[in-house]
Amino acid sequence: MKRFARGALGLCLLLMFAACSSAPALPPTPTLVLRLTPERPARPTPLPTLGPLPTLTPHVFCEGADESFLIVGERGRVTLNEDGRWLNLRAGPGTENEVIAQLAPLEDFLVLGGVVCAGPYAWYQIDYRGTVGWIAEGFEGQYFAEPWLPG
Repeated sequence: MKRFARGALGLCLLLMFAACSSAPALPPTPTLVLRLTPERPARPTPLPTLGPLPTLTPHVFCEGADESFLIVGERGRVTLNEDGRWLNLRAGPGTENEVIAQLAPLEDFLVLGGVVCAGPYAWYQIDYRGTVGWIAEGFEGQYFAEPWLPG
């Protein structure tokens, strides 16, 4: 039986060798190689930024005065009245304070503070070309100053 087993094994080897040698050679199978490289992080798209927001003026109603419109931290300008009157810049809020300068119609200024109620006026502290003082915004439906937000 050993002999038979050896013979069968030899025959199998012979057949396998013959089958391999008679078959046409196959071209080598291409091998796909993947290389993983770290991806560069995407640059975030910059978001548009807003400039500083203006400080909102609390809505204060002065008894006897018209509604206020000037905005603290923003620019304002003297209105162009029919009579071409200039606007008094005073040392303090109130008509009893000294006039320290006068602003011509359409002159602009920076609103620093306000609203202070004194008499029938709403008063704002402004900076006019380096001079700091107080102006009345208006009286009896006529505004002496208005917000001016140049574009």
